[in-house]
Amino acid sequence: MGRLGTGEAMNDETDADGVKKFVEKCQVYFDDLDAFGMFYHGRYLALIDRAFFACVWRLGFTPGHEDLHQVVRETNLVFIEPIRQIGDVDVIFWASRVGRSSALFDFVVKSAAGEHVRGSRSVIKFDPATGRSKPWGEKIRAVFDPGSDDPKQ
Repeated sequence: MGRLGTGEAMNDETDADGVKKFVEKCQVYFDDLDAFGMFYHGRYLALIDRAFFACVWRLGFTPGHEDLHQVVRETNLVFIEPIRQIGDVDVIFWASRVGRSSALFDFVVKSAAGEHVRGSRSVIKFDPATGRSKPWGEKIRAVFDPGSDDPKQ
């Protein structure tokens, strides 16, 4: 999969509260490190994007799928410990809220060295023809919001 992921089977998990967490293994490359040998802070957004799209493609949402027409509304990052080497990191994310046309995903980036960053990312699904928000489809809602029977929430 190149820079998207390693292609290895992931260990998605469900926590004690019944929240489905998706795990994607991503690579940190030499050119991701800054002059101090730390993962450059500006690359975290790309890392999160790569993990999210590798996951949804793994789940059967091919490039161009209408539910992948999204814009990022907001991203929050809390840096905990720098990534200081090349190799694998796990990006673990879950939907904390799924609305009619928006979703809030929380995430954490971990490696064998520990936890590196936590954050959240808010996205809005849109219709490219109109530029307006559009409700999520049933398939993606079933994956990220399995407890909801009400697509209008």
